[in-house]
Amino acid sequence: MTVPAGRITEVLWGDAPPAGPAENVATLVSRLRRALGDGVIQGGRPGYRLGAAPAVRVDLDEASRWSTEAARRLAAATRAHDLLRAGLVLEDEPGADWAQPAREEQASQLREVRLLLAGAWLGTGVPAGAEAVAAAAVAADPYDDRSRRALMRAHAAAGEPARALASYAGLRELLAAELGADPAPETQDLHLAILRKGEPPRPWRRPRARCRPAAQWRARASTRWRVGPRP
Repeated sequence: MTVPAGRITEVLWGDAPPAGPAENVATLVSRLRRALGDGVIQGGRPGYRLGAAPAVRVDLDEASRWSTEAARRLAAATRAHDLLRAGLVLEDEPGADWAQPAREEQASQLREVRLLLAGAWLGTGVPAGAEAVAAAAVAADPYDDRSRRALMRAHAAAGEPARALASYAGLRELLAAELGADPAPETQDLHLAILRKGEPPRPWRRPRARCRPAAQWRARASTRWRVGPRP
């Protein structure tokens, strides 16, 4: 966007512009070009504009592009989730052995999309959405550590650490009973982090000194360290 020289003059000097404002603006632009490079500011005395990337990168423009891209990707992931969840893969061949690899591929893709969505919802501050898709992933494969971690994070982000810990306990009991195994180290670390965060802080207290009145100390000393002949 080209900014007219008159607007630049107004911003720089307000109601008290110098004599020859266009020449002064041109001088300032020339100094900037020498300091920053010719590609940073483009245009001439009628108006100036910032150069294009990679010479110039503006935070607002970058944020706008990433926001649009994030919305596009989230919409695409949501659409993929809906299609996979609908069970469109060989729906009319429920018992065909030859279709099993396709069903397994469908389940794998659906899990990945659900985990992607759970992370996206958590990243945008919508733990309820993350809970829904992560819970569906756990229901589809109760043994999957990644799905369980996504659900634990969603519960913790929703302010429900007890549910996160209960989910971990369910996985641990299931793996122990069915496979004789423990949750993955990453899942154990997450469980410990949630557990520690949920513990109320223990106030530090200075140990109390066992003080006795001076008279009591003198009485004890007189009985224990009495000097003189024994009776």
